[in-house]
Amino acid sequence: MAIYDDCAYCGGKVVEKNIKKANFWGEELTALVDNVPAGVCTQCGEKYYKAEVLKVIEKIMKERSAIVSQAQVPVADFARANA
Repeated sequence: MAIYDDCAYCGGKVVEKNIKKANFWGEELTALVDNVPAGVCTQCGEKYYKAEVLKVIEKIMKERSAIVSQAQVPVADFARANA
């Protein structure tokens, strides 16, 4: 039995990989999390996370646990760039 179903977007095969840097957005925190296990579509790259992985991500976001470094992220304004 496959760990993941086929991709919901393109129907491609989804395989387990470790994502080097995954982005997650919360109400108060945006975080890059290293080495996150995920299913990744071999055709389109769509990512799928198991419930137990997302529970750990929620804990990281809520408790800010396991934070090992800080990063600056540029913020752009779409309307200004599109003017």
